[in-house]
Amino acid sequence: MLGRLHAALLPEVSSSLSGSAAVAAGVRPQVGAQPRLEQGRCPGVRSAAAGVSALSAFAVAGRRMRVAGPSRGGALQSRRAVASMAAGSLPTLHVGLVGYGLVGQELVSQMLAAAPTLEKEMGVRVEISAVSRSRVMALLPSGSSDSLAGGAWPESQEEPADLEKLGKHVLDAAALSGGKALIVDNTASDAPAELYEAWLAAGANVATPNKRAGSGPFQRYEKIMAASRKGGSRFLYEATVGAGLPVIAPLQALLKAGDEVESVEGIFSGTLSYIFNSWKPGVKFSDVVKQAKDNGFTEPDPRDDLGGTDVARKVTILAREIGLKLELDDVPVKSLVPEKLGESWEPPAEKKLGDAFVEELKAYDDEMEALLQEAEKANEVLRFVGAVDVKSGNASVKLGRYPKDHPFASTQFADNICAFNTKWYTPRPLVVQGPGAGAAVTAAGVFSNIM
Repeated sequence: MLGRLHAALLPEVSSSLSGSAAVAAGVRPQVGAQPRLEQGRCPGVRSAAAGVSALSAFAVAGRRMRVAGPSRGGALQSRRAVASMAAGSLPTLHVGLVGYGLVGQELVSQMLAAAPTLEKEMGVRVEISAVSRSRVMALLPSGSSDSLAGGAWPESQEEPADLEKLGKHVLDAAALSGGKALIVDNTASDAPAELYEAWLAAGANVATPNKRAGSGPFQRYEKIMAASRKGGSRFLYEATVGAGLPVIAPLQALLKAGDEVESVEGIFSGTLSYIFNSWKPGVKFSDVVKQAKDNGFTEPDPRDDLGGTDVARKVTILAREIGLKLELDDVPVKSLVPEKLGESWEPPAEKKLGDAFVEELKAYDDEMEALLQEAEKANEVLRFVGAVDVKSGNASVKLGRYPKDHPFASTQFADNICAFNTKWYTPRPLVVQGPGAGAAVTAAGVFSNIM
């Protein structure tokens, strides 16, 4: 988002380098193996990563004394920007953070660590102007980004959360300095998504891993996209599907280059990837779910993961990116939650929900074991997959069987993987694979999308 990357600073995406999380102004989180972008296991594919960056364009604009900032302030903002640059100061990206949990704090850490490099190599200053939790927020004065170091909370600046006021504060700070405004939504809530349209129309860029806007009501989605065009701002949502794994950018690159996407299929849940990568013959399914829960891979209510709704949201986002006008309810989901343990089920009063659910799940181990054995006899594996079929205009989420030499059978730990079957990439699809979950990976995905 800091702009279209200057040629000398543009990281290439190939078989060994991620276009999302691999390089972000010197930030290289140590979160495991780098994602791979390849054609059916063969290297040589590159993505037009420049198209997903906004920060470097801002840097280039600053060097040319052009201000592509918020529309608010008009000529006054331009005069301030010219005066500021003439005085030798750097163009500034003013950031407002909505959501200050694990991902939000990790993103701040990455931004603060990269700040010296951004100033030196790109000529851009990044300043965190506001931060919000669910009930409280802090509107920060200029030059106080370091007060957030180490996940600290600026209690002296605390006031009741008001996201409209937060957005105005960030836009005003950008107008005053002649810089640009960016709102980062790190939540999983609909409330911030309701404000994207207004923020974008006012000239603030929006970056998010929140899937609510991209998979919510289609009418709202269209308004958000239109507001981005109207405000000359950018809606950055790469992290909504693959977290730190580049999925949206390769898809956009294929479409812009003139390729015709026939289908997209992938494992889009790190939790379910971990479960099915860990589940082997002789191991009870409920034990694997318990292990995932105990290791912090599942939500407090494991049904949120096993139900498949999160995967359906990601599939909806991809379908819309291709041009299908799907609503979330149009995507059928084959849930892994037994019907008797669905929404109406309640745990005993004396037990925690997650523990009680796993205990009840044991009654279905034989049923799940039969599915696993059938796949084993056919030399196949089980994988929980989301798919978009462009020709039929449909999408789906379900448990599928794949040969052991299929790319989906090679996933490890909590890998995400996505296969693009297109007019050009056939009979072997373009495959993107790598870590797709965790606070560090998600924050890196958001930050490199901003880059």
